[in-house]
Amino acid sequence: MTQPRFPFTSYPTGWFAVALSEELTSEAPLTLEYFGRQLVAYRGESGAAYVTDAYCPHLGAHLGHGGTVEGESIRCPFHGWRFDAQGRCDDIPYSDRIPPKAKLGSFPVREQNGIVHVFHDPQGREPWPLPALEEDGWTAGQSVVWRGLRTHPQEVFENTVDTAHIGPVHDGRQTRITEPPVRDGARMTVNIEFQAPGDVVGMYGELNDVHLEVSMYGVGCTHVRTHVTNVDVHARQQIYATPIDMERIDLRGVVQVRATDDPVFTEELAQTFYDAYCSDFAKDFPIWENKRYLDRPGLAKGDGPIGLWRKHCKQFYDEPTVVTSDVVSPRDLVGRIKERWIAPTRERLEGWLGRGSSAPSASSDGASRPPMATKAATKAAAKGTSASTRPIATAEEYFETLQDRFVPEAAKGVDAVFQWELTGDGGRTFHAQVHDGAIDIRPGPHDQPTVALVMGADDYVKVINGDLDGTWAFTNGRGKVKGSVRAAMKMRSLFPA
Repeated sequence: MTQPRFPFTSYPTGWFAVALSEELTSEAPLTLEYFGRQLVAYRGESGAAYVTDAYCPHLGAHLGHGGTVEGESIRCPFHGWRFDAQGRCDDIPYSDRIPPKAKLGSFPVREQNGIVHVFHDPQGREPWPLPALEEDGWTAGQSVVWRGLRTHPQEVFENTVDTAHIGPVHDGRQTRITEPPVRDGARMTVNIEFQAPGDVVGMYGELNDVHLEVSMYGVGCTHVRTHVTNVDVHARQQIYATPIDMERIDLRGVVQVRATDDPVFTEELAQTFYDAYCSDFAKDFPIWENKRYLDRPGLAKGDGPIGLWRKHCKQFYDEPTVVTSDVVSPRDLVGRIKERWIAPTRERLEGWLGRGSSAPSASSDGASRPPMATKAATKAAAKGTSASTRPIATAEEYFETLQDRFVPEAAKGVDAVFQWELTGDGGRTFHAQVHDGAIDIRPGPHDQPTVALVMGADDYVKVINGDLDGTWAFTNGRGKVKGSVRAAMKMRSLFPA
């Protein structure tokens, strides 16, 4: 007898996405299959969303095939029985008496952030809260749906705490959990930092410093806030895993970025992050679809808090079979303490003293602190030219030393025009055309720059000299970028300060 891939004997309790808001209309019900049941979803004339069982309790007709919406109710195509939003039969065209068992199973529904959620609980308990995300200041969500993946919702979100897989599967570096995970009722929050390859966003050969704040609500919903700290770009991802049956799920994702004051730049940034999400997230699918869930895995130091996640998940099932033992030996406990607290602290201290790669962020007034080193910056330092390393006094001096600051190794495959629009006293405009490792620097504006950096000349001199943190300056409106986001993110490696 073949052993099942998953030990779960019931569907988990919690909020689960069943449709995108745009899929739901009042014209006809939407046919769904979740939790091993046939369901229908429809929008009443009030605009409210409803989800009920699909089969009419009269003689079993499927309401999703010919059923019609009337007000807030749905009418069966077979004999015309009508059921209200709570699934109760409220009209039989040919009878004054409604049988007491004439009722459809129904779900509590919450529609927010462009997603229709249902609360699944076989015991009929009161739903717990599902916080909505603020929409002001964010781009419209771009959504993707992967249907029928052969995995379980709990496996999907276990990936979040499985920090050791980020290197082999996603080519991440130096992954670490920055503080102990927090459990609060149905919610578990994890903060993660790592270096992500820039290839997925067009920055070939570069690394980006990424911080993730991951909030998991049950095993069906996760909100991820992403901050690419070295370029100060903010994005967020909504991830929803819903069981079709015990072996398959539908997986939905929604991606947004924080809007800037340049609509063209924002649009390209949003598309870049959406494309990166779709391609990078899918790298996990072949593993999920072909692995088995091990109730007692052989965990090693560095795996991340998988045991804690599984203990957290215990509350969402009515049977104890999903509990995974997380017995830790004294030696492993010491190792985890060293890994989580001692090593990161040592890294920070070494970085501040100039002997490591980690660095603190800018202070509240924008004062500069040692930046994290990059490959390109290291190469630039190795050039050793006095013109590219000494402090500058004016924007004119920066223009004159730009050729020496340029890193040809970082420009392979680059074909773009970079423009500086430095304003105020001592300001000037100039541009550099970069093509496959070569650079052509010219005074004045270009007709069609790929990207333009706009900043006061005095502030830009401070940024170059390390007296003002560039990320802080752009975040607080003392500079802006116009044009291609990929090109803007490339500037730090082409022209390191």
